[in-house]
Amino acid sequence: MADSTGLQFVSSYAFEAMQKVDVVRLAALSDPELRLLLPCLVRMALCAPADQSQSWAQDKKLILRLLSGVEAVNSIVALLSVDFHALEQDARKEQQLRHKAGGSNGESILVSQLQHGLTLEFEHSDPLRRLRLTLSELLAVMNKVADSNGEFFLKSSELFESPVYLEEVADVLCILQAELPSLLPIVDVAEALLHVRNGDWFLCLLVANVPDSFSEVCRGLIKNGERQDEESVGGRRRTEALRQLCQMNPSQALNIRAMVVEECHLPGLGVALTLDYKPDSADDAVSPLVSYVSGLLLGTNSKVRTWFSMFIRNGQQVRKGLVRLSLKIAVCLCFSFLGVFHFFSMLWTTLSAQVG
Repeated sequence: MADSTGLQFVSSYAFEAMQKVDVVRLAALSDPELRLLLPCLVRMALCAPADQSQSWAQDKKLILRLLSGVEAVNSIVALLSVDFHALEQDARKEQQLRHKAGGSNGESILVSQLQHGLTLEFEHSDPLRRLRLTLSELLAVMNKVADSNGEFFLKSSELFESPVYLEEVADVLCILQAELPSLLPIVDVAEALLHVRNGDWFLCLLVANVPDSFSEVCRGLIKNGERQDEESVGGRRRTEALRQLCQMNPSQALNIRAMVVEECHLPGLGVALTLDYKPDSADDAVSPLVSYVSGLLLGTNSKVRTWFSMFIRNGQQVRKGLVRLSLKIAVCLCFSFLGVFHFFSMLWTTLSAQVG
């Protein structure tokens, strides 16, 4: 997703600190890194904890001290002061209204007539109206995804595109999902974010603020993905978003690759994650890519062999004078490690048997 180029993503160090609630590591983060994690940290500091231990009480004091000097905390505290029960009731009424109107966005219960553009309205709004504006926009995308029958679209939205308010919109998004999980299941929200600009950035921030959802979100995105991801814009956006998530949590990259093979979706993601993989101990004898590709093509699972063979055949076709990058890298590396004749023989045999 080229539209998120230049934005700061959550680092693997910061994500691990959030996963383990390691207050010492959180305190070592820079201000820009900490800013991305404020929605979760503020909720953690203000909400009544399930853990009543003395150690957590001490950690909570450290978190409060960490947040005390951050200006943006006040706006997030204000967001958490809203009546979310009433907000959810209005949101469900709006959903019913849209269903009756056949998906039309003409009338809205959440948002009255806008006097200005969406970003100006957001700037001048109080916390409740900011929540309503973002929720209305998010539900519109989620409803369109549900009605799209798998056909990819990219929805233009001022709210998700204005560089001035991206962090504030991300705060609102994270708070909405945390406070209204039944209305906004995190997998459905993640799917919707693929259809807006800067979606991979919003997606990574959302997951970083709910770190336990990482595997659930990744599996959902893979299940809803295309069998051949390089054939469509939507497939490439989905692959890039998942790749960004794995860069944020590299210890799970190989598990996500295993999900790719299990579902037989997004083969390009499997190749990309293999190329991204940095083993603890370098093995010059066998490349991770060689092991991965040969394991798929020479394995006993015929469904997997057919799926990956089709990916290779599709990649061999020239589109507008260019060979797909991931396949080009994969084939070149496999040639260099296996030898031209051995790899070609293996590929020819597999393709002949599986695809005819």
